[in-house]
Amino acid sequence: MKNKNKLMIGCIAGGAVLAALLVAFFVLSKEYFGGSFSPKAVLSNTDVSALSVDEALDAMNQSKGFEIQVQAKDKNYDIDISDAVTREFDKNEVQQAKNSIGFGSYLFHREVVMSLKPQSVSVDKTALKSIIEKSLPASTKNTQNASFDKKLNLVKEVQGDNLDFDTFLTKVESDIAQGNELSYKLEDYYVKPTVTSDSDAIRKAVKKIEKYRKMNITFTFGDETEQIQGDEIIDHLKYKNGKVVLDSNKWIETFVSKLGKKYNTYGKNRKFKTTKDGTVTVKGGILGWWINESETAKKVKALLNKQKSAKMEPVYRNVAVQHGKDDVGDTYVEISIKRQHLWFYKNGKLKMESDVVTGLPTKERMTVKGTHRIYGKAKDRYLGTIAVQGYRSHVDFWMPFNWDGQGCHDASWRNRFGGSIYKSRGSHGCVNMPRAKAAQLFDYVSIGTPVIVY
Repeated sequence: MKNKNKLMIGCIAGGAVLAALLVAFFVLSKEYFGGSFSPKAVLSNTDVSALSVDEALDAMNQSKGFEIQVQAKDKNYDIDISDAVTREFDKNEVQQAKNSIGFGSYLFHREVVMSLKPQSVSVDKTALKSIIEKSLPASTKNTQNASFDKKLNLVKEVQGDNLDFDTFLTKVESDIAQGNELSYKLEDYYVKPTVTSDSDAIRKAVKKIEKYRKMNITFTFGDETEQIQGDEIIDHLKYKNGKVVLDSNKWIETFVSKLGKKYNTYGKNRKFKTTKDGTVTVKGGILGWWINESETAKKVKALLNKQKSAKMEPVYRNVAVQHGKDDVGDTYVEISIKRQHLWFYKNGKLKMESDVVTGLPTKERMTVKGTHRIYGKAKDRYLGTIAVQGYRSHVDFWMPFNWDGQGCHDASWRNRFGGSIYKSRGSHGCVNMPRAKAAQLFDYVSIGTPVIVY
């Protein structure tokens, strides 16, 4: 009896299960054969589970629940973008998609994901950008290109987490239009550095900068020196359009101008210890250092362009004997107008002296005072012209020493020198000497020998 009861209970239970299966089969068959999508169906990123073809088409055209999936910083975001998208699908294609779903997906509730290409798509990019911006976490750092700081030290590029919205939105719009899956890794769309520390331009720049940093241009002024060192050069370089260039040449010109102010002696007054009259102030003259600033600056620029270090002197318009406070030295010609006398010293020792006749003390004919220098030597010369100067005189020894055309020479037409002759019968500015003394002086002096007239 007990066995019969167990059998009956088993039959009833089995029958109930069978009945449930038959009911489920009937329901699912009705869905399958009646035109509804399977219980878990997504078509073109729209949930169409158990919807009829018409219902699915309406939902798809309205983009209901239309989402994109974004992975950002190890977190997933499902972002509803339906308010920014309008699509239109073909009903026949939706029907075909439904028909392609197998019965097993209905029976076992398998998830089905399919895509169709819309007939038309309209994306409001402004609205789409706004939705995405509000849905994703804010960026914490911006991407930066490799660059150089003020001292031209390399600053490596930084990969930020700021989104390249143009690229990302274009990709989303394209995928929507093609009916593709809308799943993205946000890091693939971060703004990328366009200039990196291992790029050819940066590596070349680093090499060039280091070469500039090691440069040294040294100007010599006797025992003194002035330098343009690497750090100063770096201060005037900039990295522009992928190249290392000098920001301007003005600083070079300023540097050279400062050299001129410090070391030029041309035209300046000098203290001179005379043979008979103590120390006097001698004004002006043609002897003295005078830097040619434009040509010196050109030489500096050329060295900078070649990135070449050098030890050099400036280019001079005019020169003296030596650098320092005393640029005359101890080899020179001394001429006293008051005493009408000339002395020649070599290495500080008196080698000869002579009475002379200087220029008539008038504005037109006076011998010009100053610290001058011998800039020429000639024998057997005629001085002046009848047409211009009103005289033409032959001399055996000619030693010009200033820009007024005055110089020392023999004067065969005179038989007396010294005293006060110059006050009434002075020369046209030259220093007249006895022939033997002029010959002696001619042999002693050379081009550049200082001539101090006071």
